Amino acid sequence: MFTGIVREIGRLAKKTPGGKAGMHLSILSKKMRPQIGASIAVNGVCLTITKKTPGGFMVDVVSETLARTNLGKLKTNAALNLEPSMKIDDALDGHFVLGHVDTTCNVISNGKYLTIELPKKLAQFIAEKGSVALNGVSLTVAAVAKNSFTVALIPFTKKHTNLGGLKNGDSINVEIDILARYAHRYNRLAVQ
Repeated sequence: MFTGIVREIGRLAKKTPGGKAGMHLSILSKKMRPQIGASIAVNGVCLTITKKTPGGFMVDVVSETLARTNLGKLKTNAALNLEPSMKIDDALDGHFVLGHVDTTCNVISNGKYLTIELPKKLAQFIAEKGSVALNGVSLTVAAVAKNSFTVALIPFTKKHTNLGGLKNGDSINVEIDILARYAHRYNRLAVQ
């Protein structure tokens, strides 16, 4: 489990085919020295450290994860939001983020506000003043329209995550809030 508070912007050093694993990603990190077997969020995707490397670590990405996230589309040297899994005594500064990305969406515009396309299948889970994780960053939804939603980006977030560098049309990982998911499920069962 994560909080959506990015601890470092890492870089994609290399990606290689991984057989049954789908793909191996070699990630450069100046700050993080996670142990083999530890969980880490990479652009909001919960992955397992499989190997330590000089200046970083490796993770495996299965085909299901490649289909639901932007990890397979990234190019060498791409900026990656990194967050280690939370510990019991960590502050919960963001919101509960599982690292289970629901889908990717395209950026519509990026300035003071970041506007993302809103697919119909996610519309029921995105609410004004609710939480959402974008590339693993915990954010508050500022506004919701029929086909899009908007979050505000403070200068600190732009500088310390990869969100500031996104351009129109870029693919971004979206994880809906776990509370919204369970509330929706509860309401559907209550109606039956």
